[in-house]
Amino acid sequence: MILVHFDGLCDPNPGGVATYGFVVTRDGKKLKEGHGLACTPRTAQCTNNVAEYTGLIKALEYLAGQKVAEPVEVRGDSELVIKQLRGEYKVKSPLLAPLFRRVGELAAKIPSIRFEPVPRERNREADALTNLAYAEYVGQAPRAPLTSTMSVDLVFAAPRDAVAAALRRAGIKATATAVPGGTRVQCDLPAEADALRPVLQAKARLEGFA
Repeated sequence: MILVHFDGLCDPNPGGVATYGFVVTRDGKKLKEGHGLACTPRTAQCTNNVAEYTGLIKALEYLAGQKVAEPVEVRGDSELVIKQLRGEYKVKSPLLAPLFRRVGELAAKIPSIRFEPVPRERNREADALTNLAYAEYVGQAPRAPLTSTMSVDLVFAAPRDAVAAALRRAGIKATATAVPGGTRVQCDLPAEADALRPVLQAKARLEGFA
């Protein structure tokens, strides 16, 4: 499964400097990341919500260009944006309406996509990239350090009990949830090159590849 994390900010909001960040991963491995200005700084178009939508659009434009065939899960910490995309909130803002439509156009090119809310602490890398974009524009150091953790979301083709036991033996704290065809594993790991290795090794063993 492909995961998309997106974020955006505007300082001050509205009418300040609006920036975005996004990260696209597959099975814990980064495929693409991006950050930049969401619109012309210090104009009426600059708002937090415009920045959030822009981050998501940039990520979906990348995926649409790759013609992905696997399921995509989009995660963001903006309640408004996620609930609008899930049909729980109406889109009343003339600023957001064309961005909402653009997301719909891009989502239609992806066979399976869903939108899920996450707390800010589980959206750290996209948040850090958003802050980096702001810092680059104003010529200051990033207001927040780059994330020290990464969120992992994998599906193991193995029963939940076996997966949970294997993760415990490996010393990995994770949530294991039974899903059709296997077990979904979610955890936060240090943002280090070898941190994911024990998880992937356990996955390979359980699926008969090691």
